[in-house]
Amino acid sequence: MPKKWMPQAIKADLGDHAPCDPAFPAKAIAHITADEEDATAEAPMDLVPFATLKSFFTHGGRGLAPHILWDPFNGEFAQFFPATSRSKGLDDRPGGTRTNRAGEVVIQIEALFFPHCRLNGTVFARLTDTPCKGWSELNAWVRSWGVQDTWPMGRPTDFTSDRSPSVWKSRGGWYAHAHVPENNHVDPGSWPAFVQEQPSEPVG
Repeated sequence: MPKKWMPQAIKADLGDHAPCDPAFPAKAIAHITADEEDATAEAPMDLVPFATLKSFFTHGGRGLAPHILWDPFNGEFAQFFPATSRSKGLDDRPGGTRTNRAGEVVIQIEALFFPHCRLNGTVFARLTDTPCKGWSELNAWVRSWGVQDTWPMGRPTDFTSDRSPSVWKSRGGWYAHAHVPENNHVDPGSWPAFVQEQPSEPVG
């Protein structure tokens, strides 16, 4: 039985739970926090601390909160909604596809990252340049909810958008924020490769 709360995550339940729509296949949405949009290769900026983002999503940013905040540098997680509830990380227009709900689950992950962030003197241009600590556990937990290890619109490799409402409605798996109808964000720019499931140990 999958767990509503990721065991590795700090539980920061915001309440205000609401059901997803099982008429659509299970999905996960990949975001980055993109806190400092002015950072460049020539002028990198320090990474915003995990605690700052966790506080944002539990206070003034409650209306934008995902399910999971993930720190790919140290493998820390915070979870704001159970997997069975919609979260609030997507624009969701009245009368549209109910983007935050359009799936048996719609698990949204915000990776703590922006391009050209600096941590301990090292600058990271892409999310996949980070250690991606905790990704194996996160991938496994999302998979346990029936989200397939596939990108219906392609694994993100840059900050361009490509949206198809028909694909969104009909196919489960992982979507970049840049792939979600009714939205105009172009993140996450990159995302780690899926981790192969480990075969279970034989008994006896």
